[in-house]
Amino acid sequence: MYRKTVKVNEVPTEIISCTPWTENKVLQDGKQDIILIITGNPGVPAYYEEFAISLKNCLFKKLPVYIIGHSGHTKPPPNMCNYYPDIRTETHLYDLKGNLEHKAEFIKKYLPPNTKIHLIGHSIGSWFVLNLLKDNDIATRVVKCYLLFPTIERMVESPNGWFLTNVILRITPIIIFLSWIFTMLPNFLQEYLVKVFGLFYGYSTPSIVDAVLQTIHPMSLKRIFLLAKQEMIFVKELNNSLILQHKNKLFLYYGSKDGWTPVRYYEDLMMNHPTLNAQLCNKGYLHSFVLKNSVDIGEMIGNLISESIS
Repeated sequence: MYRKTVKVNEVPTEIISCTPWTENKVLQDGKQDIILIITGNPGVPAYYEEFAISLKNCLFKKLPVYIIGHSGHTKPPPNMCNYYPDIRTETHLYDLKGNLEHKAEFIKKYLPPNTKIHLIGHSIGSWFVLNLLKDNDIATRVVKCYLLFPTIERMVESPNGWFLTNVILRITPIIIFLSWIFTMLPNFLQEYLVKVFGLFYGYSTPSIVDAVLQTIHPMSLKRIFLLAKQEMIFVKELNNSLILQHKNKLFLYYGSKDGWTPVRYYEDLMMNHPTLNAQLCNKGYLHSFVLKNSVDIGEMIGNLISESIS
């Protein structure tokens, strides 16, 4: 995997890709399809490395795959710490609207205009994918959208939304303070503790360990919690007209045990849009599939993309 940090919507942004690229243009020859993965929250691209590799390996036609996270969610490189706009004065760059503009700018600035785009969104990434379709310049380039465990409506009404709003967001200063103490530990000890925790939670790959270490950095957590709070406020009613307009481009995959998107959200969706291509998982995959089921979901989406370009 290749990593590059570029400025997108004024914020240094880590992009992870399966192929090397330059800052001027992701692709020198734009006459091809490209896959862009938009992460959930936390928006740390490293969580999705194994998923991207699995997806790419299942494609009969080897397409470029890129992962973009959210503004300021990754731990900044040591030489770029001072290049991050201050969250206290530049909040608009890190909130929900700012992150939508962040994704739109990346597509328009770095993806050549004649590429065909396959968008994959996970969790709140699905909301970003849907809302990118409001931009006609982007919508005309999008071949298909794959929305995985999509948090695109009534987030605050979900069990996890209630817990986040009434518990986690009330103690964020304490969590950030504890994370600051954690960063005072030697790097090897931080990594060791994250690996030990991973043994109990079910993750062990180096990319996931790296992603967790980036997530619990105080600078990252401030932006992660800001976006989470905005999600609770603004992701409310489902945009049925947008779904109806682009239904032929959409594939939605819901979890059967998802605290963010209860099964009734899937049932309501299908009642309003009975011909929509949506599925309810019957394999027990969790909302945080990147921790345990990246390969399985990657194979599923890879096969679907292969079918769409065959």
